[in-house]
Amino acid sequence: MSAAVIIQLQHLITSEQVSRVDIEAVSQLVDMSTISVSLAPYTSALAAMALTMQAFRDGHACLDLASVVAHDPDSVRDSLLSLPQLVATQETADALPRPPFVCDGDLLYLSRVYDEERAVAQQLLADNASRITIVLGGPGTGKTRYVAEYLRQLPDNEVPAIALCAPTGKASQHLKSVLDARLREAKASDAVLEALSFAPSVTTHKLLGYAPGRTPRFRFGAREHLPYSLVIVDEASMLSLSMMHRLLVALRSDAHLWLVGDPDQLASVEAGSVLADIAKGAERITSPLHERREVLTKQYRFSSDSVIAALAAAVRDGDVVTVRTILQTPSSEFTWIDPHEHQDELAELGKLVIAHSLSIQEAAADGNASLALARKAEMQVLSATREGRLGVRDWNQLVETGLGPDTTQRWYVGRPVLVTRNDSSTGLSNGDVGIVCNVDGQLRAYFGDPNAPTSISLARLPDTDTVHALTIHKSQGSEYNHAIVVMPEAGSRIVTRELLYTGITRPQRKLTLVGSLAAIERAVNTPIRRATGLANRL
Repeated sequence: MSAAVIIQLQHLITSEQVSRVDIEAVSQLVDMSTISVSLAPYTSALAAMALTMQAFRDGHACLDLASVVAHDPDSVRDSLLSLPQLVATQETADALPRPPFVCDGDLLYLSRVYDEERAVAQQLLADNASRITIVLGGPGTGKTRYVAEYLRQLPDNEVPAIALCAPTGKASQHLKSVLDARLREAKASDAVLEALSFAPSVTTHKLLGYAPGRTPRFRFGAREHLPYSLVIVDEASMLSLSMMHRLLVALRSDAHLWLVGDPDQLASVEAGSVLADIAKGAERITSPLHERREVLTKQYRFSSDSVIAALAAAVRDGDVVTVRTILQTPSSEFTWIDPHEHQDELAELGKLVIAHSLSIQEAAADGNASLALARKAEMQVLSATREGRLGVRDWNQLVETGLGPDTTQRWYVGRPVLVTRNDSSTGLSNGDVGIVCNVDGQLRAYFGDPNAPTSISLARLPDTDTVHALTIHKSQGSEYNHAIVVMPEAGSRIVTRELLYTGITRPQRKLTLVGSLAAIERAVNTPIRRATGLANRL
């Protein structure tokens, strides 16, 4: 691509719409193609390609030309379609050699993403779509209870081989423990309890046999299917388009898939908003998925007059007036702290967080790993950001200062650690949280169920972070008795409705929300709108 054309695209970098990497990638694709004409007349098409690459990194499945070039999307689309070496259409998408982009109406895709979205839609709408069940509901609406009741009612001679998974290890383990408790309470048959005991409860990546150094990276797929008749995916809102595609491909033709989750929570950090798209598509009576969905609304966790439930509903619905009213009406289960106007309350909150961490450290020093893990689940600071004022790093420093000088060491008693990558040798998954404890004079990290914690040598631990505070993103799939949710200033790009909703739906009993009125209202008024064509395909 000529230097003159690249210069014409520099304004996209200057205005921070794309990065230099995107421009360079488009330039390389042009150079690899057989295009021989001057590209000067096609600047708008090349800009759209760069914007598509940036959109993919921002979590969009595609670029909506109508929203980006609202004044004249038709001319940009015509310009794109004048470069068939780079851009395929819906009709030519399967032709070889494959162009790197596909333009489908007003949506511009990377070819791989287009293939995945189209394949997911086809698989969901196939004749055997009756094998897919979608269980949707907000916090405390009994989604796991519903799954447990389905399993309980299975005849002994029809109990399938079950697999449980979720995007994080903690969420999958939580699913299994809750299902086990529910089924035992309901006096389920021995056949069902045995099937559940043998069921793996792992991350979606691990279920599919992911190994980064291997080719192919995923063991299970079209050539080798998963050996299970029933796969239950919890926290399905966190599934990316790519993982949903891989999961559907890996299922046996007779296997049943249950997708369980809250479509209003944060979507995957990768491209797509699959559960929300499926939920939207399944709303249509004409959709084959309409009869396969269960929308749960009865509240089991909170009482009918719960302030937390009312706040979550108002945030979900974008009801700023109700949110403002709730913020200004303190209750025993909910506290709002404006960090600018309520500085004394913020200081007291800091003392409370330090006292809680001291209680964890005390149990860890006594060698009581079960108590330390149980206390960790009682309270958690959830910040929207890692850096900046009142970000995760800020809270960690506050707590470690309060715990004393021993925290200057890397491994100190009571240090809460978050695993940041999957590790097959220890069985730990990205998102697992543990506590460093002194048991019999030896420091080890303890993870899992407080009733039966797993001990791991510090030398064997994969990459970890300190989590006296945790990001809201990392908290998905977790619950705490008391969640302290901290929002950044109103000008932050990450302040969204889904982020706030995800944070305030983590507590079981008490919620403290830290943030200015402007930041909270900005979040409520800023829903994430990911560009995707999946809902329309369904």
